Amino acid sequence: MSTSLTLFALRNVDPLFSIAGYDLFTWSAVQFQALNPIWIMLLSPILALAYTRLTRQGRDIPVAAKYALGFVVVAVGFFVFAMSDRYAVNGRVSSWFMVAGYGLYSLGELLVSGLGLAMIARYVPARMSGFMMGAYFVATGVSQYLGSVVANFAKMPSGNLDPLQSLPLYTHLFYGLGWLAAGGGGGGHRRCCRCLGGCRVHIIGQWRLPSLQWLCAMRRAITYSRFLQVGCEPS
Repeated sequence: MSTSLTLFALRNVDPLFSIAGYDLFTWSAVQFQALNPIWIMLLSPILALAYTRLTRQGRDIPVAAKYALGFVVVAVGFFVFAMSDRYAVNGRVSSWFMVAGYGLYSLGELLVSGLGLAMIARYVPARMSGFMMGAYFVATGVSQYLGSVVANFAKMPSGNLDPLQSLPLYTHLFYGLGWLAAGGGGGGHRRCCRCLGGCRVHIIGQWRLPSLQWLCAMRRAITYSRFLQVGCEPS
């Protein structure tokens, strides 16, 4: 996971993990990174089961709605990190905020990132699938650089900084990313609906996008599926 979140955990998170007043163990800053794969493993079967049941009931969620929901969930996750400062004690917040924030972040990742390659397979003509999959991973590389640029907004001054001084810098970044994700979820859903809605043409018993529409669909797939990388890479 991101260096920014790890440094936030190092500087501003209480490492003591307790439940109902009972101290269980002490986190190290790096151990918080394990929360993302743990949540992915826990949430993946639940999400797969929910998708299967909705499909059987004829209430399958449109791709655009999944993107929008993923953005909203990611936004809520960033807001959890950001609002943790309201409950800070001497500049340090409870480790439960990291657990909750990573959980929402991971759920948003499942809702958004997994759809990128699926949209390529579904909408892109077979002759262009290899090229567009390559473009998808090129976008991943570009997102690594953009992540470092965004993470620099939380760059700390030289020297050891007091937790009371570093906390506002991190929460300011998290608020910004939260509002950015919220804007992407709302506006992106409307734009994606305009792009994909009514664009499929019935040809020989199959649904395919016309030549101009699959390019529009791919632009949405690459843009939205890689958003989660922004602000989540080393600064």
